Amino acid sequence: MPHSKQTRKKITKRLSLINRRLKHLKTLYQKLHPTAQIIHHSTVSLGQLRAEFTPFHRNITNLLNEVHTFQRISSDPNRSLFIYGKDGGLLAYRTSLNDSNMLAILTSSLDELPDRTNHKFRGINRGKYSTRHYCVWSPYSKKPFISRELHEDGEAGMKFLNNNKRLWERLSDILGQISPSTYRSFLRYPLPDDQERFCTAWAGCVVNLGGQDPVQTKPHRDVKESIFGFSCVVPAGNYTGGGLILYDLKMVIELAPGDVFLFPDSLIHHANEDIIGNRSSIVAFTQENLFHYWRRKYKYVNNKDKKTSIVD
Repeated sequence: MPHSKQTRKKITKRLSLINRRLKHLKTLYQKLHPTAQIIHHSTVSLGQLRAEFTPFHRNITNLLNEVHTFQRISSDPNRSLFIYGKDGGLLAYRTSLNDSNMLAILTSSLDELPDRTNHKFRGINRGKYSTRHYCVWSPYSKKPFISRELHEDGEAGMKFLNNNKRLWERLSDILGQISPSTYRSFLRYPLPDDQERFCTAWAGCVVNLGGQDPVQTKPHRDVKESIFGFSCVVPAGNYTGGGLILYDLKMVIELAPGDVFLFPDSLIHHANEDIIGNRSSIVAFTQENLFHYWRRKYKYVNNKDKKTSIVD
């Protein structure tokens, strides 16, 4: 047996609670999106992006030269945005917190974080801004652990995570509404030693601090994230510009402070446009290596793990 009767019972109970929450979120979803903007991409499919996934960075020079021709979608706090692939798979979703207090707490807690020098990570240079990972992951270990940067920031890092608890809950509810299967797979199995996820559904977040060097990323994919999941971006600060360029979709998505944007960042090359002002952001994420851990420990099988598009 993959695990004990007691553990199986615990996981079954956990899944029952998740499904109960999803049932509630489904009711909310039907009320919140009567006037949503819906775009069906004519050439890109979710299944295609998954099938072509590679952990190695691709050369997209041809797309870099075409950005001026990309479709631009303005920010609209009163209208959600759904972008579907030609196969019906959800490629991206944008909404707004529409909560000035929640945004103010995020902004002030970002300002309170200590300065730090970026650690060097494998991959490409993504920009000069300060970044840190507050999460549980297992990039070089079979057993997940708390990130080095959260250990180093200690009390300040935990204070940031705790101060924004309402934000993590709101973002997780949004995930549950637009992609129930992702929500379920992110939460289905426990972390070691009953460690809680730092960002409710997600195992943690990246904190990008702009300050006087606003967060402007270079084109990249976050190739360590799950190809079957969504990461969630929320910008904050006082700035203009900074639209999110989605190269594979040939789109530019404008994001105002407090906007919420979910997309599979491991599949889609992305970067920010130039920014004027002070812009920071958080990105809630769960890495693929956690699924590897759940597969080893609980015999987890992802029904979507065939690199084909399956719509929620």
